[in-house]
Amino acid sequence: MTTTKDSPNLHLDFVEIVAPRLWMSATYKNTYVSNTAPAAALNVSAPLAGWYDCGSIKAAKVPVSKTVREYMRGIPQTSRKQWETARTAQITFNTSDLTPYVEALINGQTIYNTMAVPHWHIASIMGLGHTSAVVAGSPTGFVEYDIVVCASPTSASINTSLNMAVVESVSASIVTLEGGGFPVAMVGGDHIRRVNRIAFKDVMGTNLVRSAMLFWDDVVDSSGTVQVQHCLYFPKLQNFTGQDLDFKSETEEYESSLTLAAQSVNMTFDDGTTGYDFYKKWVLAY
Repeated sequence: MTTTKDSPNLHLDFVEIVAPRLWMSATYKNTYVSNTAPAAALNVSAPLAGWYDCGSIKAAKVPVSKTVREYMRGIPQTSRKQWETARTAQITFNTSDLTPYVEALINGQTIYNTMAVPHWHIASIMGLGHTSAVVAGSPTGFVEYDIVVCASPTSASINTSLNMAVVESVSASIVTLEGGGFPVAMVGGDHIRRVNRIAFKDVMGTNLVRSAMLFWDDVVDSSGTVQVQHCLYFPKLQNFTGQDLDFKSETEEYESSLTLAAQSVNMTFDDGTTGYDFYKKWVLAY
C-alpha cells in the first residue's frame, strides 16, 4: 500500500487519516497557479518532476491573519463597512528529518558538495530508478553507508545537486541505495559520485523563493488505492525563522520547528475567476 504514512492511524476499515507530508521544490514552481489540479493522487514513491519529498511532518499549521479596517456609525456604533487592507499566511511544522537536502530546502539554504575523485556513469536504471542502478564499470569507490549524489553532467551541477542518498550495498556493477533512494530518479548517462563533505550556504541578505505541496491521504480502499486526498499548494515560500537545530527538547531531541512565510500570487481558481492568494487548497477525489 503506497500512502503518505510513516505510521498510520487506522480510523475505519480501509480508511486512514495519515501524517501530512511535505514536498518542496528548489525553485519557484507555478505548475498549479492556473485552474488545474493534480491529475493523480500524489505518491511518495514517485514525486512530481522538480519536487523533493521532505518526509512526514508533525504539528502542521497554516495560520492566516487579516488586517481589517471598519467604518463605525450610530449610537451604539455599529460596523457599516469593512475593508481588508492586508493578509499574511505561513506554514509552521515540526520535522525530525536531518537529510541534507531536506535541511537545505526547508531552511532556505543552498549546498556545496565536496566529492571524491572517482565518478561513475549510470548505464541503466532498475525499477523506478530511485533506489538501484547499473553503473558503467565496477564501482569499487563505493561502500556501504557512503553518501552519494547524482546529477546530469549537462543540465545540473553535481556540486550543488540536492539529489542525495546513502549506499546500502554494492554488488558487481549494481549500486543499491537505502530507503527511498534518490529523491529524483536517475536516468541513463547521469553521474554518481561519493560525497566527502556537504557545506550549507546561507548568505545574509539572500532570499530564496521555493514552492511547497502539503498533502495527506484521507480514504484508502482495500486495494491500497488512494480515493480521497487533501492538498495545499503554496506557489511562493521563503524561510521565515532562520531556524537550525535545537536539542533542548526531551521528547524528541532531533525535532526542529519551522516557519515558512507564504507570498501571494495572482492565480486562476477552479470557477475561472482570478485573484491574489497564498495557496490553493483542494479535496481531491480519485
